[in-house]
Amino acid sequence: MPIVVGLGLRWGAIAGVAATGVGGSLRGVDDFVLRSREVAVSAFDSGLWFPSPAHRLHEIVFALQIKLGDFPEGALQVTQVGLAMLGIMLIVAAVYDLAGQHAARVGVWILALEPASIFFNSFLHREPLLVLASGLVVLGGAKIWVRLELKGVLLLGLGCAIALGTRPYAAWFLMTGGFLLILHASLRQVGTRMRSLPLIYAVAAVAVVAAPAVLALTSQDNLQTNLQNSQDANTNPYARRGAANTSNLNLEAVDFSTRSDLVANLPRRVRDVVLRPYPWQLENTSQQLGAIGTLVVIGVLLMLVVYLRRTWGQVFALAAPILYPLLFLLVAYALSVGNAGTGFRYRTHLVLLGLGVLIILREHARGSGSATAVDGSRPVERVRPGPRSSRPGASAPAGALPR
Repeated sequence: MPIVVGLGLRWGAIAGVAATGVGGSLRGVDDFVLRSREVAVSAFDSGLWFPSPAHRLHEIVFALQIKLGDFPEGALQVTQVGLAMLGIMLIVAAVYDLAGQHAARVGVWILALEPASIFFNSFLHREPLLVLASGLVVLGGAKIWVRLELKGVLLLGLGCAIALGTRPYAAWFLMTGGFLLILHASLRQVGTRMRSLPLIYAVAAVAVVAAPAVLALTSQDNLQTNLQNSQDANTNPYARRGAANTSNLNLEAVDFSTRSDLVANLPRRVRDVVLRPYPWQLENTSQQLGAIGTLVVIGVLLMLVVYLRRTWGQVFALAAPILYPLLFLLVAYALSVGNAGTGFRYRTHLVLLGLGVLIILREHARGSGSATAVDGSRPVERVRPGPRSSRPGASAPAGALPR
């Protein structure tokens, strides 16, 4: 029922946006559909049907629908909603594995009714595919975390592959979070799982191989040439024409030219991604919807503070499969965000992951979360002990554990 309601609300939002004529301000000026039509008119053996810097995976998905079904933009939006809802279902499945049936039932309603997603899940953009990729990663991570299931590694890899074809720089951070999750899950199950040691060795081998590339990417020359130039161009895209950036959503330039500057200024960009646009920075319908996302984030953060205090010391044990992708995607977007408008698009699937963490912590803080075993058994709901006998001196049944 919540999935049906969520689909209905999103499809209703598509119709409402089309009826009111505000679709142009909501979708922006991205030419993804135009590039998709170029791919659609080509033959399948032309080489354009594989993700590349020229045509990313979301454009190829659009092109396939245009070529085979002659879909107009409205129909493309309907399928975008389907991809996003599939990602939401995968996140809810991860919540079930980590916190049980009650948490999943609450979570699916919350994620289906999250207000910003109702509008932004239909964007003809990258975000719906990133929601799907995130869902695959967190569900695979949950299966690795609970039982070190190898099919979890496959799900995680598939999610990273979708992200790599859609938004490569985010995918690299997502893969890094996935490797750390596998390492963490393997270390906590050493001695109880035969496959834990091979996984640890595999992650260590990947780390050794990747270390030189990471050092090269974060060298001062590379940071100045690539990351800092990209940051300057994003925060003031009009500089090449000799004009100032007068957009109400522009972000202040930050220095990412060295490793120390990157570490020092990253929290500022994280704050920008999480909290902007501010309520006084709104000029059109799209920005007003972005502000809805800001209000949701503020509410989630306030509730997270409450439940973090109640589950302090257990947070990663309870929600690591969602926390790792969430934190690493947040860093990726903080390094690449150009303005607050771009930021609230990025935030649409970060909010879904944050809500997943909140639901898991809330369930365990209430004392009814699943007892996640490391011996491979399914999570089982905790059962409250029955009342003691009221007779004075009554003894417990043989074999009973003391309360």
